[in-house]
Amino acid sequence: MEPSDYKIKNPYQTVNWDTWRQYRAQLHAHTLYSDGEMSMTDVVEAYYAHGYDILAVTDHGVVHTGWDRPHRMIPVIGFNRYLKRGLVHPMEEKRCAEISAGADRGGKGMLDVKSGIELNALTMRKNHVNGFFCGWGQNVLGKEEDYETAIAQTEKAGGISFINHPGDFLAAGKDRARIEDWSSLSVFTDPLLKHPSCVGIEVFNCRDVPTRHDRALWDKLLMYCIPRGRNIWAFSNDDSHAPSHIGLTAEMIWMPDLSEGALRKAMENGTFFACSRIAREELGESFVGSGDYAVVRRIDVDEANGVIAVSAEHCDAIEWISNGIVIASGPRFHLAEHEDDLGCYVRFRIRNAGGLLLSQPFILDDGHLERHLIPAPADARSFAKKLLSKTAALCRKNLLGELIYRACVLEKRFIKL
Repeated sequence: MEPSDYKIKNPYQTVNWDTWRQYRAQLHAHTLYSDGEMSMTDVVEAYYAHGYDILAVTDHGVVHTGWDRPHRMIPVIGFNRYLKRGLVHPMEEKRCAEISAGADRGGKGMLDVKSGIELNALTMRKNHVNGFFCGWGQNVLGKEEDYETAIAQTEKAGGISFINHPGDFLAAGKDRARIEDWSSLSVFTDPLLKHPSCVGIEVFNCRDVPTRHDRALWDKLLMYCIPRGRNIWAFSNDDSHAPSHIGLTAEMIWMPDLSEGALRKAMENGTFFACSRIAREELGESFVGSGDYAVVRRIDVDEANGVIAVSAEHCDAIEWISNGIVIASGPRFHLAEHEDDLGCYVRFRIRNAGGLLLSQPFILDDGHLERHLIPAPADARSFAKKLLSKTAALCRKNLLGELIYRACVLEKRFIKL
């Protein structure tokens, strides 16, 4: 097939590389208003000191109303109102205004993203979803195994969402085979395909322990969803609960200005890069990046000749990935040179001393995306396994049942469903 036969859908097509700016964002942070160890003031100050431009506080079941506004704590998760009563308070209005304006940072202010929340707040299985821009979910504790309700209700309320730490839900950190089982991935693919407002998944989370295979999981979801008309953006977040979590990850977002409207468009369109100082599978168990991440200055797509070119600074190596496999390296990717290895997308990653930077996927549409279709998985389990699974689901409707399930199945795997 000639290169010109491909339509390359570039997620960065709308970026004006000459006039837009790159902003460092953190879209998943916790405070004492839920199960974080730090006050609102300390969290905001820490991210400000680390040079972040955007901060979304997303406490469990608590809609964020502003750094300097009181929040409505919820039952069970709101234990800090009793344990750390003197520390559970908003930031002072004066200091909040200074940080928003960047008064002591050369006018480089930090955006307070309102209405952020981590949904399915009290699910033991951690089927968590971050919601934005609508305010739905206050006091909604959620149901085990159920991503779709949180996603659908956020969409109905006019917001957008992404799925948090999917590998943690699957317990895939200890068992990579869980991401190879297509039937187990339907819990993600079904809501992603039904709800375009769920814009992606976290591929990096905090120290990347239970989520170490989430980049591979992302590739599996792309392989399944793109031929069905759906791209999936990669997010990268600290999920910060303690001081040691702050600054491990970032979304590097390209926007025309620092505003909630521009942020929402960037999250919907994919004009950002997922970055992490820790990537256990790619960079090694002991590696922790320091210094600047790579900075992508420009992406040029020459569709007629089938070339994607990347201009980047602080770059040690650029690798190109399709169907979860590295198929090329270097700043220019020529489709014709790698046609036998191409799936329905390609993405790049950049390594340097700061860590790893991931691009969003470029869809490669040759007019026959259907040939990449992976059939919906059939349930081939035996009657006994189906009965065992239904019994487990029934028992897990209470806290004790869920704890037993996690001990037996997810962690120590005494039982294999």
